[in-house]
Amino acid sequence: MKNIILSPSEVINQYIETCAILLETASNGDYKRGNKEHKKILKVFKSLEENLDVAKASLPILLEHDNIATRVAAAAHCIALNIFVDEAEKTLENAANDESNKVHSFDAEMTLKVWREQGYLKVYIK
Repeated sequence: MKNIILSPSEVINQYIETCAILLETASNGDYKRGNKEHKKILKVFKSLEENLDVAKASLPILLEHDNIATRVAAAAHCIALNIFVDEAEKTLENAANDESNKVHSFDAEMTLKVWREQGYLKVYIK
């Protein structure tokens, strides 16, 4: 089953909305709600796999977003799609050193570690 192709603005809006909730749920412990949001971002990622032009138009913008969860997710997805890898790596390194949000800085650190050890990054099992 093919995923629906989203426009760049729809992708950007979904990342921002979902990652705001992920940031909130990581701090308040509402993991049930957070898990639901992870499913949403996974659907968006699958859409980007099918249309790299949309990924290339939306993910660089998200690498610069104020929300650390948004930057980390966008950077991981760039690496998984093998686009903007240098920018994504720098974004993850900066996030890994961000002491203001331990959960997402650890996520960035582990994403870098796995990618560097494996040489690739998978977002989900196919």
